Amino acid sequence: MNTRRGQASPRAVLLGALLFIAAGFLVFFASPWILPVRIVEGPLVQAAGPDEVTLVWYTSRPVKPGNCLVTLGAPPDACDYPAKANDTRQLVRITGLTAGTAHPYRIQLGRRTLVEATLRTNRAAGEPFAFIAFGDSGLGTREQYLLAQRMRSLEFSPDFLLHTGDVVYKRGERNNYEERFFAPYRDLLSQITFWPTLGNHDVLTDQGGPYLGIFELPHNGPADLQPETNYWFDYGSARIVVLDSTLPEGTLAEKVAPWLKQTLAAAPATWKFVVFHHPPYTCGAHPSDERIQRAIVPAMEAAGVDLVFCGHDHLYERTHPLRGGQVVPDGSGVTYIVTGAGGARLYEAPPPDQRPAYVAALDNSQHSFTYVQVDGLELRVRQIGLNGATIDDWRWSKPQPPIAQPPQSDLLSSQPANQPVNQP
Repeated sequence: MNTRRGQASPRAVLLGALLFIAAGFLVFFASPWILPVRIVEGPLVQAAGPDEVTLVWYTSRPVKPGNCLVTLGAPPDACDYPAKANDTRQLVRITGLTAGTAHPYRIQLGRRTLVEATLRTNRAAGEPFAFIAFGDSGLGTREQYLLAQRMRSLEFSPDFLLHTGDVVYKRGERNNYEERFFAPYRDLLSQITFWPTLGNHDVLTDQGGPYLGIFELPHNGPADLQPETNYWFDYGSARIVVLDSTLPEGTLAEKVAPWLKQTLAAAPATWKFVVFHHPPYTCGAHPSDERIQRAIVPAMEAAGVDLVFCGHDHLYERTHPLRGGQVVPDGSGVTYIVTGAGGARLYEAPPPDQRPAYVAALDNSQHSFTYVQVDGLELRVRQIGLNGATIDDWRWSKPQPPIAQPPQSDLLSSQPANQPVNQP
């Protein structure tokens, strides 16, 4: 019987393959501890204001508090801010900044620069501003990444990002945030604030625990509910309120609606916007959410809300102004926008002749995002498609408020009216 010299036995080949695979796993799991520390997620701009901002990022392995520094500005005016550390999470809160200003920064670890970027503080009250609203994005699809690239290519850069929910599919898992949130929007997240909203998929893991662990949001929601799930912020001439529409109807009616009315009533803002995931009026795959119609819509109508941004249906849809579910003239009701074409599979929609009368515009032919510009009493809403084309272009001008007449002084109002002079 002949044998070939030098030919490995099947057992030896299998053993070699197993050793090779084991070595690969060893290198993969040991690399964060062998290779230099790097930023794997972020930096993420959070809770920016006219004079303050928060930066959050995650490193490849734990770093001691204060070892990471944010150097803001250029020499000789640069300032260092040590980071607070919680395992791999790093956070820096910076105050005393100038409104509407670009601030270059770099994150350093020792002598190494981990990242360089430029953040922008909020514009001053009264200045024009713009933002992008989108949702139902976090599936890691090619369309999600291409749409993020389209957002970065706008002629006029947005001042912040507003997400309508379902940040990460399919269950809001923490291990999916890097690929399905941080990576697609990296260049935007390092410059402008990202304001998120809880969607039904985001709360499936630990009741939204990963979402709440990543984002730094205002603690100004209803007192008896989980902080950071309902909140509000002001930007320029607008007050923007974010709601958790995954809550039961009773909680929405008893706790969220009264807080919403109070929050909007206290706003001197020209524009009032509300954001939540489940649309009360839609003709997409999901039915109109009657919970929201009963619990939240009356509060928004009473408070004079101008525009509502939702997701959940994976398409774009804009209604005519509505009050009580009926179409009313501009300025007399609330306009609802569903902007849920951010990256997940698009949904079917009925043909135009089968849509409700309140539908003013609808598109489910391509992924898209909403680009909103506010300039004084002027509002412009454009839906931008994956191909760069404008799907919808809607403008609205508010009337000039009446000029208040100064009251007569007490002195004048206390004098008697002129009397005729008696002639002799």
